[in-house]
Amino acid sequence: HFASLYLRMGPPKATIGRLPAPPPYSHEAAARELVSRGLPVSDVLEVALTPRGVPPPGSAPATPRPVMRGPRAQTGTYKELSPLEERAIDSAFRKFDKYNSGKLEVHSFFSMCASLDLHLNAKVAKEWLGHLNQVDGLTLDQVKNICSGILAAQTPAVRSCSAGKTLTLTELQASEEYMRSAFRKFAPKGTLGPYELRALLMSLDFPDVHCDQFDRYVGEWLMIVGKEEEQPVINVHDFISCINLLVDVCQRHQEALEAEE
Repeated sequence: HFASLYLRMGPPKATIGRLPAPPPYSHEAAARELVSRGLPVSDVLEVALTPRGVPPPGSAPATPRPVMRGPRAQTGTYKELSPLEERAIDSAFRKFDKYNSGKLEVHSFFSMCASLDLHLNAKVAKEWLGHLNQVDGLTLDQVKNICSGILAAQTPAVRSCSAGKTLTLTELQASEEYMRSAFRKFAPKGTLGPYELRALLMSLDFPDVHCDQFDRYVGEWLMIVGKEEEQPVINVHDFISCINLLVDVCQRHQEALEAEE
């Protein structure tokens, strides 16, 4: 995911009109300090305590499994499927259409998406299916339409990861600008508070794993980054830190659910 790659590669150098980049922030060290003070280990703290490994210097950044966002996310990329994406969907559809009926049952559609590295949280999946008649199954055209929407809602870096491509600097820069642009809409003066941060995360339509409009997640993240004052001020670098950890939390939740199935 772009945000996680941002953390691994380090913040970009400051440019004119932007905040200077802070030193890399360790959620792990902060979480260990909180636990040492007697704070119970929650799912959010557990993720902070066990971050993904950082690749050796000079090697390619480790690309985590992409976290898919829902249809409320503002479009991050082009809507049309690329020829590579369309061929991949055609092939996967044929593979999971075991009876050659020209349609996929909903559970087969989810399996097909997972095979394409489009891992959908249950709530997000229902949002993408919308009001489609799921009883009769989904045709290839319907599947392509849904997949094109899913991919268009992701950042350029996430979309590239889903296609199995090697990330380029251009895609990383476009993803960074996409996130900065989203931040500016909620923070016209350059900073925001916890309420605005929750609203921003909802607008980006990340999986709300606690089903509370990110209230618990934002509260625990604020503790981890030491912003426990009554009116904490959150800048764009704080926002990127928040997204980094949220991506990991969403991924762990999805992996746990899949392990139970």
